[in-house]
Parts: sequence; C-alpha cells; structure tokens
Amino acid sequence: MSKPSLVKRILVPLELNKAGEDLLSYAGQLAQACGAELLLFHACKTASLTFTQQSSCIQKLRTFGERILSDPKQGKATAPFDCVVRPGVIRDGIQAVVQDYSIDLVLMEASTIREEGGAGESANHAAAIMELVRCPVMVIPGEARYKKLKHLVFATDFTDQQPQVLLQIADFAQQLNTKLTLVQVYSAEERPQLCAYKAAMLELERKLQGRKVTFKLLEEEDVLEGVSEFAELAAADMLILATQDNYLMQRLFSSNYVKTMAYHTRIPLVTYRQQKNKPCSGCCANCASKQREQQAVEVLRVLNE
Repeated sequence: MSKPSLVKRILVPLELNKAGEDLLSYAGQLAQACGAELLLFHACKTASLTFTQQSSCIQKLRTFGERILSDPKQGKATAPFDCVVRPGVIRDGIQAVVQDYSIDLVLMEASTIREEGGAGESANHAAAIMELVRCPVMVIPGEARYKKLKHLVFATDFTDQQPQVLLQIADFAQQLNTKLTLVQVYSAEERPQLCAYKAAMLELERKLQGRKVTFKLLEEEDVLEGVSEFAELAAADMLILATQDNYLMQRLFSSNYVKTMAYHTRIPLVTYRQQKNKPCSGCCANCASKQREQQAVEVLRVLNE
C-alpha cells in the first residue's frame, strides 16, 4: 500500500492588509484541521532586498502573523508558521519558494492582488500562479470564513483521470476527515459514451474502496453550470478540479459567474495539475484553439522546408 500524500506545509502569499488578515485567519484554521504548518510569503515589490530590508520585512510579516494567528486561550498561534520574503511581486518568487520549502499547497484569495502602481494586476491572480507551480492551488473567496469541511466535490472525467492525482485528492479528503464526491457532468451529445463512463466509474469505485467516497453522473449542457448546481444541492464545502492548464480557473472566476454569485464562487476551489488524454469538456474551445495554432505552426514548418 502506498504512503498517503499529506498536506504538511501550506504557502500563503500575503499582503499586509485587511484581505491578508482574512486569508491568514482562514489559513490558520485550515492548517489546524490538517495538522499542517504555514509558510507566510510576502513579495516586497522592490527590485532587490538588502539584508537590513529583508530583516525588517521578515519582522513585519512575523508580527502580522502572530497578531492574526494568536489564540488567547492557548497563549500561542493556532498553527505553527514561518516567514519568507522576496523582492519583486508574487509571481517572481513563488516558484522558487514552493520548490525550496517543499510546499504541498498554495492558499490564495480569489480576487486579484493589486500591485502598487497598478502594473500587471492579473499576473498575481491565482490562475496565473497555478501555471507556475506543480502543487495544488486553493482559492478562497473574499467573503468566505472558515467552517469545518464536511463534503468535498471533485469535478472530473472518470475516463481521463491520473491514478496518482486521484489518490492525492482522496488522501486530502481523508486527512480532513470529510466525505468526497466524484461527479462527471456530460452533455446530451455524449450519451453514446455513457456505458464507458459507467464502467470507468465502477473501476474508480473499486480503487477507492474503503474510503468515504461517492460517485455521480450528471447530464448538463454546460459543465460548469452543472458542477455549480450539483455542488449547491449537495451542500459542498469545497470544489476540486484537476486540469492541465488554468483555463477553467479563469472561467470559474470570470465576471460572468462572479456577478451572478454562482455557488462555486462562494466556496473554496482547489485545482490539481494533471495531464489529460483528451480535451477537457469545460474548455474544448480553448483546446481547439491551441490545436489550430499547433497545426498552423506545423504547416509553416513544412512550407519552409
């Protein structure tokens, strides 16, 4: 039996403001539930850092962390934490920090973190960060407050699922002692593949036997709408995706959904990276566009030979 993949260290990129306070408060309670430690990360937005500047930034970040994570009843922080600072902006340093500190999960706020001067505001959004790191990225809606997690919903394709990623997600649910539901949303056009979906579902059920996991097949023309509606009906506390790029995350947090307050914009979202054998039904237009670009490049290569 393989050793469970546990979340032991959570990276929290922070701005030292109200949004940072809310995010860190959530992070502290999540870390406590996981039995994990936190690494607080602040990008100082300077081209470089002297030793004196680095020491000053570390002290400010530590003071910030101690204030937010303090537990008056116990006289100590709700979760153990350390601090790291880097020059530049978040995307400049996060890749190295994740690798150097063996990070298992990155925790970010859903809204864009604004940089001073307004330059490249979207560069530090969780969707952009997801492209830079290999570990899962969890996104917390700005208004969300931590509550005990009881039910996680994993939106997936039963026929296109990497076993190691599936086990990683199942281990995460087990670590939090929560129920896990795997749901596949398919369109009316995919009805001829329903037997294959059911067969794949039964195989995954066999692999996860003994865990608190349930499975659901759901017909809906729009994948994200179907997933969001199912999550709401199931009273999910968290939505999980496993994708090979950040297209779905960008769409999930687009203004089309944020303005309508779709259910998935009100609960945490976790994205795992996995290679897909077929285009994701939620971003087929994006995959088709990439395929056309690749075909065009190949045509130009042949013509130039």
